[in-house]
Amino acid sequence: MTAVEQARTTRTAPAGNASLVPWDDPEPAIFRFPTADDPAPGAGRMLAMALYGTVLGLTGVGVGLYAVLAVFGGAPGWYLPVLGLLTLLSVGPAAAAFLAIHQPRLPWYLMAAAAPPMIAAVLVALAY
Repeated sequence: MTAVEQARTTRTAPAGNASLVPWDDPEPAIFRFPTADDPAPGAGRMLAMALYGTVLGLTGVGVGLYAVLAVFGGAPGWYLPVLGLLTLLSVGPAAAAFLAIHQPRLPWYLMAAAAPPMIAAVLVALAY
């Protein structure tokens, strides 16, 4: 090998047992980015999920701005970690819903699961 040649760091030959190659899985994963073979989700479904996600996101921004004002006003030490945890518990299912958009009902269950933590975050923010 000379200085100009690069060492090959990846295998180009197929694995010994081709049935174990992960990209040849006949059943696609539930949470995945869409591929070129996937049909486009309906416009109504995308619009409804986007609006729902927007409401959750703007609510989270409002809670965050309120929390910043509360911190400058002398909020207790538990205040920000609790709001952060509740926000993460809301963002996780909402993001997973968009990754599962090709499933029939799972995205709606995930979007519904994203609302209670955000409602709790609003209540915690307003309670202080």
